[in-house]
Parts: sequence; structure tokens; C-alpha cells
Amino acid sequence: MGMPDDHLLSIGEFSRLSRISVRMLRYYDAHGVLSPARVDPASGYRTYSARALRTADWVRTLRDLGMGVAELTACAGLVDDPAAVRAVLEAQRGRLVREAAAALARVGDVDRLLATLDVPAAPVPVTVRRLPARTVASLRATIPTYADEGVLWQRLYPALAAAGGRPAAPGWTAAVLHDPEFREHDVDVEVLCEVASPFASTDELRCVERPGQDVAVGVLRGPYDAIGATVGAVGAWVAEQGLTFDGPLLDVYVVAPAQDPEPAHWLTEVCVPVTPARPPTDQEP
Repeated sequence: MGMPDDHLLSIGEFSRLSRISVRMLRYYDAHGVLSPARVDPASGYRTYSARALRTADWVRTLRDLGMGVAELTACAGLVDDPAAVRAVLEAQRGRLVREAAAALARVGDVDRLLATLDVPAAPVPVTVRRLPARTVASLRATIPTYADEGVLWQRLYPALAAAGGRPAAPGWTAAVLHDPEFREHDVDVEVLCEVASPFASTDELRCVERPGQDVAVGVLRGPYDAIGATVGAVGAWVAEQGLTFDGPLLDVYVVAPAQDPEPAHWLTEVCVPVTPARPPTDQEP
């Protein structure tokens, strides 16, 4: 036999029928997800409407799909709106697909790390080199993460063409990491492209005379997932040599994705600006 729509259930009865613990019912009430029909002002005793069981089932289902309390609060009142329910579920499906892809990528990272356990790490040769002065196109912005650097390159080349400039041949490109410390988000990055001749700066792009600079250089061959280890090796070498760090890190892209889509062919020079304690050991041609 069904129960009348206005039948009130104790919190224990509602817990059994909804399959949501009393502790979570109190938590959901506090956050506006699933509220009781009545709370006794003297005892604080909660009673729930039988009609709320349908909403409770909806809340439990969405919770099991991975939605947090803020999302549950926003969605709890949508149970009778099929179009809104569809939008909520499609959004959650997209989120889960992205999370699954990220998890699969991490599995790949674990596999690669496992494959290196029995292989001695190759040393990173480091030299001190003088980067010559260059005229460059400079685009600097704050981007979400270091991995989003590509968006700056997508902006630089159209902006350079619009300003009447053109890249030098052979090309020289680099990225300067301006943050004084490593940041997880909102990073300050400047991308540089040597130009054939000076051009008039615009709001988007600056023409900069970049002075010569002494740098300690370590070479990364292959994809960028090993760049952290390369930076660490160069930094350790600089400290061991008693040199002084002298400016933000920069990555010089000798062979970049725009030139060759095959990651195994990429070649990056990780440069740490230094004040040499002795004459440079190498001079860039």
C-alpha cells in the first residue's frame, strides 16, 4: 500500500526508505540539498514528506555519479524538469570523459616511469654559452598553466604579420618564464621570435632589442615531459659550479612542434641565465 503524499516520516524512516544515512540527511539539510518538511522548534526533530523520497533518489543518483554538494544543491529542484535533467547529465558526462582521459594519461606516465626504473638515467651535459643580442618579437601574457604556452604562439605569428614583421631565417624562438617561483596556475610567460628587421610595436606585440646573455644550457631531446628533470640538472650544475643565477629561465626551441610534429625529434635548450665565475666554455655561432 502506498503512503499519502502528506505523510510525514521520521528521519530514521526517511533514511531507511531513501538509502541515505541520517548523518548525510543532516548534512544535506545544512547545505540546502534536501530539507525536511518540518523541524520541531523545541526538539530540533526533523520529519520528511513522503514526496521528498523521489528527490532523495535523484540526489543519491547524482551523488553516485560524482557530483559534489554544490552541484547537488543546484540540481535538487530539477527532478520534474526533463530538459534540465538532460543538461545536467550531459554536463556531468563531459566532465567524467575529461577526467577519464586525464586518468588514462597518468596511467601512461606511470608506464613510462616503470620502463625507466631499470635504465640508468642519462646525464645532462651542461655548458655555459653566450646568447648573442637579437631583435625579437615579444608577446607576454598570463596564461592558465605552463602547458598552455601554445596559445601564445598562436597569437604571436598572426600579430607579427599584422605588424608588418617577419621571422628571421634561420628561425630562433624561445619562451621566458618570468615567475620568480614555480606556479601551478596563472603563469607569466613571454614568447620570443627573432625577426628579420625591426617593426613598429603594437598593443599585442612588442619589437624588442634583446641584449646578449650568458646562460647555462642543458639539452632536452624528445617530448617536454622530461623538461622538469632537465631544469633540475642545469640548476644543480649551476650551484655546483658556484655561479650566480641571473634572470628568468628560458627555453630555446631548436626543433619545435611547428617544425616537426614527431615528439622524438624535438630539441629544446633549457637555459638558466648566470653570471659566470669564469669565461664561457662555449660560444653560440
